[in-house]
Amino acid sequence: MPRKKAEPESVQASENPAGTAAGTAAAEPEAKAPPAPARERRRPAFDGNILYLNDEEIGITAEDSEDAKWNYLAGAARREQILTGTVSSVIPSEAGTPACAVDFEGMRVLIPFREMVLQEWPEAEIEPQPIRSLMERMLGATVDFLPVGVDVRNRAAVGSRKAAMLLRQKQYYDRGRVKPGILVSCRVLSVTSFVMTVEALGVDSEIPARNISWGWFSEIGDLHSTGELVVAKVMDVKRDETTGRYSVDLSIKDATENSDKTAFMKLIPNSNYFGVVTGVNDGTFYVRLQCGVNARTRIYRSSEYPSKMDTVSFKVARLDEEHMIAHGLITRIIKRHTRLR
Repeated sequence: MPRKKAEPESVQASENPAGTAAGTAAAEPEAKAPPAPARERRRPAFDGNILYLNDEEIGITAEDSEDAKWNYLAGAARREQILTGTVSSVIPSEAGTPACAVDFEGMRVLIPFREMVLQEWPEAEIEPQPIRSLMERMLGATVDFLPVGVDVRNRAAVGSRKAAMLLRQKQYYDRGRVKPGILVSCRVLSVTSFVMTVEALGVDSEIPARNISWGWFSEIGDLHSTGELVVAKVMDVKRDETTGRYSVDLSIKDATENSDKTAFMKLIPNSNYFGVVTGVNDGTFYVRLQCGVNARTRIYRSSEYPSKMDTVSFKVARLDEEHMIAHGLITRIIKRHTRLR
């Protein structure tokens, strides 16, 4: 049988998120061997009160036998215990029931697409294209799930992420623990150029690029990737009165202070600075100066048209203190970006 450990609260408010979670069992007497170290999880390096996931105590270790691991998984199904794994593969509908395979300590747990999200669609229809695309982008993501069927003898298991999400919502949203103004640790589920999907304690939420960072950037993937933990500020929480489910608006940018302010105050008008073109839209060039300031212009005096990701020389003409943006002109292209545009 697998070793049983005290099961700590899955989510808690902590004043030291980088430290050991509260509620750890008392130390064993010296005559007994110390417990195996908990599996490491990436935590956001952030000071202050953060509501974060604590999934370190999983009850088994890598050294346990296969029988012990599968018996533990079967016991978790009976206890309706939320477990955490990594999306390791996606099985398309052409191969049968579309599903994601989640790795839990080396065990493969299949979760059908219908049990991966809270969205619903008619039973007779295949999954909508947006759901299929999301599943493919979730490769490598860390997700919660409830094991709902475990065959120990044949080493097969089926789980439900939807059931785990609804439990999280009941435990933390119904009780008002997730509210505007607090910080939450979120799991990055997928990243596109302009939108990042995260899970915040049982609720999936899309964070647009404008709420990712104070500094301008080319793509969200330059800053974050699937599988990471990020800290976000809760801007709003809503509950659908018909379904009883929640939605949450989040901002990673507002979870931190704007670090550009100090650099902005040091800018000298009519001086040249170098930076990178993060975007071009309707003839407007958006530049992130190397000194840590956002800059914008519609004017360029280079012999060639500046493109996204080019390194350029930018002459500051005036400063917009309200929005902390430098306005001026691109004087030349210092270096062309080699990536295909």
